[in-house]
Amino acid sequence: MRNFINKLILILILLLIWISLNEDMSLESVIFGGIFSIISVFLPYYIFGDNDNITTYYMPVWFFFLYFFMMVFYISKDGVCLIINLLKGRKNPRVVKIKSKLKNPWYVSIVANSITLTPGTVTLDKTGNTMEVLYYLGGSDDAFSNYQDIAWKFEKLFLLIDGKR
Repeated sequence: MRNFINKLILILILLLIWISLNEDMSLESVIFGGIFSIISVFLPYYIFGDNDNITTYYMPVWFFFLYFFMMVFYISKDGVCLIINLLKGRKNPRVVKIKSKLKNPWYVSIVANSITLTPGTVTLDKTGNTMEVLYYLGGSDDAFSNYQDIAWKFEKLFLLIDGKR
């Protein structure tokens, strides 16, 4: 029942976004927005339902906003750090392996995408909980140090909502 209520809330949020972007509250617009909202909520479950045995794609709404602002912060911070290091001539691109501490494959996928969005890092491959990352500043041969530099800043929030701190 809770899962149904969460989906219904998401459908209503998407419908409100549809109405505000179209600036139209006519019956036709609301019906189209409702249809697209329902499709947007249920289609991922049918397409990605068997992906890594993910049982739910649910995340609390407060977490989404917190993670969004954290991402903007780290993209800005890492962009400035990358520019400073490039101007100083510090570069050592290498591929490093990072083992995630997260158990939920959905969260690991989000972290892998977040790593790619951050300047100076690109996730090349994700297999289970292991990610192969192209790290422009090179890092070290120490796997824990690379994990701390690249993935920990994203994973600590997911560990918070999983209650595994």
